[in-house]
Amino acid sequence: MPHKSNYRTSEEVLWRSFGCSPRERRVHLPSTQTNVRIQDFGEGDPVLFIHGAPNSGSTWAPLIPHLDGFRCFLVDRPGTGLSDDRVLRPDELCDVADRFVAEVLDGLELPRAHVVASSLGGFLALRSAAATPDRVDRMVQMACPAFAPGMRTPDFLRAIQIRPLRWLISRLPPSRKANNDIMRQIGHGASLDAGRIPDSFFEWYADLHRYTNTMRNDFDMTAAGLNPKSFDPTTGLPPSVLGAVAAKTLFLWGEDDGFGGRDVAETTIARMPSATLKMLPDFGHLPWLDDPPAIAANTVAFLSGEL
Repeated sequence: MPHKSNYRTSEEVLWRSFGCSPRERRVHLPSTQTNVRIQDFGEGDPVLFIHGAPNSGSTWAPLIPHLDGFRCFLVDRPGTGLSDDRVLRPDELCDVADRFVAEVLDGLELPRAHVVASSLGGFLALRSAAATPDRVDRMVQMACPAFAPGMRTPDFLRAIQIRPLRWLISRLPPSRKANNDIMRQIGHGASLDAGRIPDSFFEWYADLHRYTNTMRNDFDMTAAGLNPKSFDPTTGLPPSVLGAVAAKTLFLWGEDDGFGGRDVAETTIARMPSATLKMLPDFGHLPWLDDPPAIAANTVAFLSGEL
């Protein structure tokens, strides 16, 4: 059985390495009947951060120290980190996404907020912004959102489509080599070679999968979500949804993103009425890991209305 207390200790070490100490609370999400953990940093205009898969809210740790002037709320999605265990089913994925931001903000007693999102979190944020436009101010999307038109599937995600392999991968002890292989597949080879991603991040990430069910839950959800027999990915972010996103949106998109580069980015942006694209050479799918100060500077400027 995972020992979440061990994970919490590892997470505290991660935050101390970046000079941060979060406040913490839990909120209830009616659509999934789960309680999710929120970490809360800073003061200023509220910003909700939604992470990808398989991950948790603390993946944003390298970025948070550089975001002065904002109150940052980092959610662990259902089934991840220190939130309740829950695997989202394909038949409920879009409905949960449509309500996700509003339900988190309701729990925080916030009428609206900026949103920063990545990957699967990007999918949740875009669907929420289309369905509940009054709840989202400005939005920053970090690279390719899940189910973007033309999105590619890296090898490690194709592997988990095979049930025995998914079972084995989700239960193997975490290793630095396996994590490095995945990071290279999603476009972070240059940062790995240059030593730009700190060891504390990799140690925390290994413990996330060692002591919580995050990988098992997210891999089960992702495998189902990418399976055309159970879910049609083209219904995830169709033109009608992207066209309904009224919030001003900045995409910070790595040229080396393993889920799709400039071609996927331009196709996605073309369908959105208020979106701006900034392509980032030598950046990958999680661009804040490649250069936290630079990504923070762009994020702060955009959310402040300077871009």
